[in-house]
Amino acid sequence: MSLADKLTQERRVRLAAERMLELKQAELFAANQKLGQHAQRLTDEIVETRAEVETIRGENRRVKFDLDAAREKIELTERRLWQSIEIIKDGFAFFNANNELIMANRSYLAIFDGLNVIRPGVNYVTILQVLTDEGIVNTGDLSAKNWRRLMSERFHQTAPDPTIIQLWNGNHIKLVDRRGPAGDMVSLGLDITATVEYERQLREARHEIRTPMNGVVGMSEVLRDTDLTEDQRLCVDTIKNSGEALLVIINDVLDYSKIEAQKLDLHPEPFDLERAIQEVMSLLYP
Repeated sequence: MSLADKLTQERRVRLAAERMLELKQAELFAANQKLGQHAQRLTDEIVETRAEVETIRGENRRVKFDLDAAREKIELTERRLWQSIEIIKDGFAFFNANNELIMANRSYLAIFDGLNVIRPGVNYVTILQVLTDEGIVNTGDLSAKNWRRLMSERFHQTAPDPTIIQLWNGNHIKLVDRRGPAGDMVSLGLDITATVEYERQLREARHEIRTPMNGVVGMSEVLRDTDLTEDQRLCVDTIKNSGEALLVIINDVLDYSKIEAQKLDLHPEPFDLERAIQEVMSLLYP
């Protein structure tokens, strides 16, 4: 091989190597470009992910703040409600579906005089037992056992009727119990001692007033049977009607206390409307 052929062949090899190098550089450039694009996409995704994370963190902080605020409001409402229940003079107690005491205010617990057995978790049956064993309640004509049985049967009803018990000191407590849909029971002990005493005074007052008024009405009837002029008879009738009207008023005053105690019974009775109007006119005419 001549020197010229060798030089030609070397030049061809060099050119082929240079083309191969240029091709590899182009491929490397394209690979670097793709890698850069991929890295950019990853960077963009990381930025977006961080933004989403920050957004979620912000939402979580806001939700936590709202929950804390709501919890504080609930606690404040519960505290105010319980403070209100504590200061009322009437007894308040709350029982679960198993008739176990959940909570009670001071007025409810006061009648037990600090007995440790009366505390959250005690069953209503035990409360009845303590009431009779400690002589706290007056069972009247019933034995302690029968009284507890009647009170227990009443308490297990869905809507028990209100009942009145008398304590050892003469105070009267009206029990009003209401059971909720889940079986929980709210029990109120209303002190109606003043109302009972007021009714007693009204009965005594009615007796004291009715006695002389019956005398007035009776003597007016006796007087009416004597010889009277027409004007005198009219006056006697007016006295009699006024006395009877006053007796009705006395009975009505007592009925007001019966209405408050929900013990008033209505009985339809016939009456003479014309006569009632005439009596009013006769009374007011002079």
